[in-house]
Amino acid sequence: MGRKASKATENIYYIARMRAAEKDGAFSSREKAALQLGIERSRLARIELNKIEPYAEEVRIMAREYRAPYLCEDYCNNVCPIGMERILGSARKKVTPDSLERLSLQFLSSAQSIDGISKMLVNISKDGRVTEDEYEGLHSILRAMDEISGNIRSIKAYIDANPELRSRFHSDLRP
Repeated sequence: MGRKASKATENIYYIARMRAAEKDGAFSSREKAALQLGIERSRLARIELNKIEPYAEEVRIMAREYRAPYLCEDYCNNVCPIGMERILGSARKKVTPDSLERLSLQFLSSAQSIDGISKMLVNISKDGRVTEDEYEGLHSILRAMDEISGNIRSIKAYIDANPELRSRFHSDLRP
């Protein structure tokens, strides 16, 4: 098995490759993974070291080969300008000029679940694997996290849609 890349340990693509390597030795090193994926080794290294963003097709290949479909969703939500625009656009559609109070209450309501989902997540992940009886719990955790994320995006969209607020918080609105 290849050695651990300490500079890449928080990179989503590196983590997905390491998880795939636990089941398939073809992903145990960048060299082996690059051959399997059809991506140049140095390019894969730059992706895993956060020096460059992967192309959408590279993400699709990694998601398929690593059996990590969440890579596509993460890419669409955080890298792809079309996906980010779609998310921001859908958040803007829900916003009315006088709805900051409503958005705040929605966020606070969804945020109240953080303590409970944190405990569930610790219980599920403490042994390092997700068992069959834990899938439903993990699914409900993801739904709760999506709700919280959506409420955060809605508040950011409200601020972005308000010219006075946008000018004061422009740098804070980046994804």
